[in-house]
This record gives sequence, structure tokens and C-alpha cells, in this order.
Amino acid sequence: MKRREFLAASAGCACWMLAQNGQAATKITAPSGPVKIGELKMFTQQGMVVRWLYTHGFILVRNQNQLYALSAICTHDHRTQIAGRTGGDKLVCPNHGSQFAQDGTVIRGPARHNLARFAIKVDGRGQVEVDTAKIFDEDKWGDPASVVVIS
Repeated sequence: MKRREFLAASAGCACWMLAQNGQAATKITAPSGPVKIGELKMFTQQGMVVRWLYTHGFILVRNQNQLYALSAICTHDHRTQIAGRTGGDKLVCPNHGSQFAQDGTVIRGPARHNLARFAIKVDGRGQVEVDTAKIFDEDKWGDPASVVVIS
């Protein structure tokens, strides 16, 4: 291999590696497992709370008398973190524009599958705990462990 060919190949590899690192920045590297997020009485406002979006990879939603935690991973490419804002009414994938309603359902593609939910519960002291290691796809949203019902 000539020096010029070597340099061209090296530059191509370097560009590929930089592109991969740029993509990795959109991946969620949050720890998996249970996280205490506060007392149930703190979550009285309807709508989304994105406080744990970047640290733990979920969005907390209070919808009527239900509290649930949505995965922040876009279902289109399964690696991009979706974006939202506290009090907002939808979530958007910055890479391809997929949009999700605050209940996790797709409202605009290219994503075809709804967001997953994580296990959520209230312990004996009134603390809300989200467990990102336990995932519920749409067909399991009715599972009592995927939602906290507030009376």
C-alpha cells in the first residue's frame, strides 16, 4: 500500500469513527434499575415532567388519575433519545421527526410503535419509584405495575 492510499484509508476510518461517536451521543447511557423520584404528593400537575429524561431515560406523565413513566428511546431507531419539555403535550425524535403523544402513542412517523413504559410503584412511605429495568410494551400497559392509579 502506498503512503497516499494509507492516508486516504486512515482519513476514511477516522471520519467513520467520528460519525459513530456522534451517534453514540444520542444514546441513553442512563443506569438501569429502580430510582426513587419523590413523594407521590409532589406530582399533582397534569402533563409531562422531563426532569429524568437525560439522567435516567424516562419522562414522567400525570394523566388524569394515572402516573406512568415513558421510555425516552424512539421506537423508530431504538437508540435516539426523544425530546420533550415539562408541561408539553408531545415528544419528538430529533433525528427523524417521529412524534409521540404524552400517553406514548405515535402521532407521526416514521416510528410505527408506541413508546414503552417502565415499572412504577409507590412504597409504604409514599415514595414513587420507577424501575427502568422492567419494561412494558403497549400490549402490557394494562399491567398494574406499569401505572400508579391516584385516587
